[in-house]
This record gives sequence, C-alpha cells and structure tokens, in this order.
Amino acid sequence: MLAESETIAAFRRVAEHLRNGTGASRTTIRADCALLGLEMETVAVESRDASARALEGQRTPAVREGAAVRWLAKNRRTFVMEDCLDPWDPEVAPEDYVIERYGIRSEMVAGVFRGDETVGVVSVHYTRGARSWSDEEVAMIESACAEVLAILDKLEAAS
Repeated sequence: MLAESETIAAFRRVAEHLRNGTGASRTTIRADCALLGLEMETVAVESRDASARALEGQRTPAVREGAAVRWLAKNRRTFVMEDCLDPWDPEVAPEDYVIERYGIRSEMVAGVFRGDETVGVVSVHYTRGARSWSDEEVAMIESACAEVLAILDKLEAAS
C-alpha cells in the first residue's frame, strides 16, 4: 500500500529530524491508526544512535497506563524527566522497564492529541546519563507531534 509506505517514511523523517535536533539517543513515534494497523502500544518508528537498543516494533501493553502517558492525558503538555533515576515526583517515576529494558536515563514525552483523544505519543530518550532539556528542545518535540497529527490527518482524508 503506497499510502502506508509514504506515511511510515514521513514518520521516520520526523523521528530522525527530532533526534538530530535534540542530540537524543533515540526518538520514537507511537500512534493509533487503524488504516495502518498501528496502535500506541507498539513503537511504529524510531531513530536511534549506537548507544540505544532498538525498540521499533516492540510492544508495551501497559503504555497507556504508564506514568508519562497518564501525566500527558491529565496535563496535556510535554512531560520532561531530566533524571529517571531521581524523579522530581514519585507519582511520575518511570516504570522499571523504562530504565531496564529501554535504557532511558532522561526523557521527554509529548502527546499527539485530536480533540480530547490521545492518538499518539512522541518520545525523546537519552541513554548516556541525566540531562536537561532546553525550551527549544521542548518546542521541537511539540512541533514533531503537530507533524505526526498532520500526517495522520492527511492519510485519513485520502482514504
């Protein structure tokens, strides 16, 4: 299906641009899109450097109940964790798999929202230690979310 390959390629460009712009170890995009057979529980695309293990195609069944995604749904702004080993609030401490399986030490997570619904999540991971995220980097992930929504909307309009 041409629309599928074009959509995934567009997601890849967004992920790559975001990783390069933030200096992250990995960026991921998850999305609910029945037309492509995608669901947020599975990493649709990623961009990563040599320090980050591959997550693309991996399924995380409880991702919607995770601390960051719950926080996103409630606050509707970018979730920023500078040090996953020393969270700023125990209520938003990352799940063990975030640190152990994904190797994340610092992260930003932003929601792709359509009205009141969360239709996707864009994540920026840093695996080499704690780090701060600048306002410009937060703006970059938020811009990436807008791009993901535009890509999804274009696909749905074409179907």
